[in-house]
Amino acid sequence: MKRCPKCGAVSLRPGEKFCSRCGAPLSDTPPQASAGWPPESFVRRKRTATIVVVVLMLVVLAAVLWVAAFGMFGRPAQPADAPVQNLPVTAETSQGTLNLEEDDRLYLENLTAVKDMTLTLDGKSIPYGVGADGRVYIDRAALTRTDILLRAILPSGDGWQTSLALVSKPSNPSASFGTLSVCDEEGYNDPDQAYLDAMLSVYYRSQLQAFNSRQVEDLRFSTDLNDQSWEGSITMGAYDAVAYNLDQSDMTFTTAGLAYGDHKVTLNAAGQWTGTNRTSGQTESGTDYMTIQAIWRDGIWQVDRCMPCTQEEYENGTLKLSSH
Repeated sequence: MKRCPKCGAVSLRPGEKFCSRCGAPLSDTPPQASAGWPPESFVRRKRTATIVVVVLMLVVLAAVLWVAAFGMFGRPAQPADAPVQNLPVTAETSQGTLNLEEDDRLYLENLTAVKDMTLTLDGKSIPYGVGADGRVYIDRAALTRTDILLRAILPSGDGWQTSLALVSKPSNPSASFGTLSVCDEEGYNDPDQAYLDAMLSVYYRSQLQAFNSRQVEDLRFSTDLNDQSWEGSITMGAYDAVAYNLDQSDMTFTTAGLAYGDHKVTLNAAGQWTGTNRTSGQTESGTDYMTIQAIWRDGIWQVDRCMPCTQEEYENGTLKLSSH
């Protein structure tokens, strides 16, 4: 193999006398490696990179040995079988007393069971359990009717807090608790808007159900005094010209005129109802305006007195019952 002394081209054909590229005579001297390759700058860079890599490896090795000997952040490393240190909690958790099959459980969302927590159903204390995932549950069999109010009373520092959940139907997969508010050990506090909404909704639908059935016993969150005031109208069928649709009926209230007293709250409410006229079969609807006074009794707020009012009185906050 010959190299052209003029252009450097290599001849691959034996016996060739002249360069096939430039035509210059070819010599028999074998091609020599170029003296300028690899460039000296490349050699220097490669040598420098190698040194840097070696230094980094030594630094990493030293760090690993230091951590193994002293632990992270200078603390002695714990042995492999050292117990895990849990973060402190604000209250001791509780596992409850129930142990039920999965199908028998109604789970309570947004609620953590803590020591000395009390759970009530319509004002009556009930037991609870805690699942493997930490969720609190109660016995679904305790839900014997629709629109049940659950209340949780939890210790908080030197005091107590409470939260509410409404279970509209026993078949519900779970019940979700609302925000916590300050209360006493029995769960008493001035009812906030969320509680009043829930209580009035349950009460009004139970009143319509009592009109449908002519059974005073269907009244919910009602004191004996309120039961007695409605008994005659309910049992005599004064309001059963219409078959009321409970799912499409509800009660709201206005904060105008809302008054809190000692274990008492007085407000104006509006009950919107829908039903079917039993004679004509036509759908009817209407609104009942009334002043309602509720009192705290037996661990729950209950409607004690009702008095009809006009729409104007409702809107102006004119109470038909004394708030004192």
